[in-house]
Amino acid sequence: MSLELLDTWRVLLADLGELGGSLARAIEADDVLGGVATMFELRRVRSTLARVEAPVRLEANPAVVAALEDVTQALVNARTAEAMMASWLARSVPPDATLLRSPVGVAVLADYMLPEVWDTELDAVILVGSGLEPVAELLRDLGQRRIVIHEGGAPEGSIATMSHPEIVTAIRTMIPNAPTRFLVKVSLGVDLQEVDTITELVRAALSDMRIHRNTVQTFSRTWLDQAAANLPFVAKWPSIASLDGKFADRPMIIVAPGPSLAKNIDQLRALDGKAVLACFSHSLKPVVAAGLTPDVVITVDPQDVRYHFAGCDVSKMTLVNAVTCHPALFELPAARFLTLSANSAIDDWIFDGVGEEARAPGGGSVATSAFSLALRWGCDPIVFVGLDLSFPGGEYYVKTSVDGDVHARTDDNGHLEVKGWSKGFTKMKAAGGPSAPHERSIMLPGWHGGEVPSSFMFSMFHRWFVDLMRVVNKETGLSVYNCTEGGAFIPGMDHRPLSELLATFDERVPTAALLDEAVASAGFVRSSQLAAHLRTFRRGLKSIRYHAVRARRLARTGGREEMKLQKTERSLMSALQPFPFVSLLAQHEIESAHSIALHSASSDKYLAASANLFDKLIGVLDVLEPLLAGASTNLDAIERAHEAA
Repeated sequence: MSLELLDTWRVLLADLGELGGSLARAIEADDVLGGVATMFELRRVRSTLARVEAPVRLEANPAVVAALEDVTQALVNARTAEAMMASWLARSVPPDATLLRSPVGVAVLADYMLPEVWDTELDAVILVGSGLEPVAELLRDLGQRRIVIHEGGAPEGSIATMSHPEIVTAIRTMIPNAPTRFLVKVSLGVDLQEVDTITELVRAALSDMRIHRNTVQTFSRTWLDQAAANLPFVAKWPSIASLDGKFADRPMIIVAPGPSLAKNIDQLRALDGKAVLACFSHSLKPVVAAGLTPDVVITVDPQDVRYHFAGCDVSKMTLVNAVTCHPALFELPAARFLTLSANSAIDDWIFDGVGEEARAPGGGSVATSAFSLALRWGCDPIVFVGLDLSFPGGEYYVKTSVDGDVHARTDDNGHLEVKGWSKGFTKMKAAGGPSAPHERSIMLPGWHGGEVPSSFMFSMFHRWFVDLMRVVNKETGLSVYNCTEGGAFIPGMDHRPLSELLATFDERVPTAALLDEAVASAGFVRSSQLAAHLRTFRRGLKSIRYHAVRARRLARTGGREEMKLQKTERSLMSALQPFPFVSLLAQHEIESAHSIALHSASSDKYLAASANLFDKLIGVLDVLEPLLAGASTNLDAIERAHEAA
């Protein structure tokens, strides 16, 4: 492997050196178009180098030594080429208005705006405003695949957008390999502030994509196991869809466990049935400690968070659980349960079986899922307390929470150190799941002005709220208040003390009565529907297995069966289409095969990556099929028991 990697480096570095020579000759001959074309090739080679694994283990044999000498010499020439690129891009060029007047000028502008390392297959260009269409056309002709034109003409091969949410949607469609880099270029007359706005939107969208990818990789097997185990509970209890419209125009107070909650939680006693009181499993203990009984307790975390409920009487509460949460949470002695889809395709297939759409999409946090749930139910106003998204004075949670002793500090390198976790948290982490993250410390605007210390992850949730509030304020008449009275300021929300709002709430029908009514009206047995759904699903998995096994065999035979392999791959993709979460579970291998297909001229490498992908799909099926067989047995037993009764 070391020799193969060294050979790859040698070839790429040699290409870089040769292209550097070509760039030097173009500069000497004042060949602008030749220089531009060479620069695009130089960027391609450098982006390929950035993806290649470094040969860290070298065998001591003559072939490796000889290859290493070649690499060393090639590296010298490559450094010269990189210096030449930097010199080329540092040159003075005319203003954009002048460059856009001629084809050569357009080429210069297109070249000048790209960085030295750029992948034309994966990285994204966002052009803002009219007048940059010729630049888009030239970039397309030079191999740039991902081009977004915002509020301008859209040449063939580019994506046209007319709003900020459309830009975000366009970026999120760039799968399976998300862009590593992107740039935003505005035309003449466009406010330069728009660059900052769109840059932040795109950066947030890419961050969300990375978080989602990492979450899927971390929890995929857990989600599978727990979703299958939870199917009897899905059959027994209704989903959040049963409450659609029931709480329209009814206030909802969402209680988060931030340290500022201590300032105003006692005021919530004045609610007395005037609003839906919602909390998370992590904020349940502070609510109960204040003498309150929440109407709904929301849990979307797939980890075993039973320690959040320790010592809390849930007998009068409704637990709203993601269908992939730990099965033990459905065994708590609650008054009633509701289920929801918190992980898109990973969860949605279950609710497809009962003909329901039960999504409460979030941005990776139970707070974001709770907000989506309140919006779905039409609650108005929606009021947040304890949503600090920061750690003032080092306090991470309110003192009365199960992890109230957790504290945070920023080290000398700007990273966050979080310590003091409870025994329950430590035990939960010992059972599996990701470790507590090591994050950058970030400053956010403060509720009272100025800035407050936060973390990278909190900043992602903050950005999610800001983005969604733009949509809420534009498309709905709902009022959203941040009554945390501390922590971070969230643009788009109305910030005011909680006491100002509570006095405006009217007496309402008790929330518990509405929950009982909804659960009773939706209390039909759904086991037969789910059982039939699973039978259809299992037949689909058999079809996927047939095509995956055949495709793997053809990939291993090499190029001799190329036509048959392409046909079988199309059949496999068709079989996978109704089951998108199966593809999600193999997304790393899909990304790898896709990247090799884009960037490698080696058919052997592509075939090897494809065979690895088919292996992974078969491995997913090896896990899924017995899980679903067991779930089918359980549902059939429930159905027989009901028939006997």
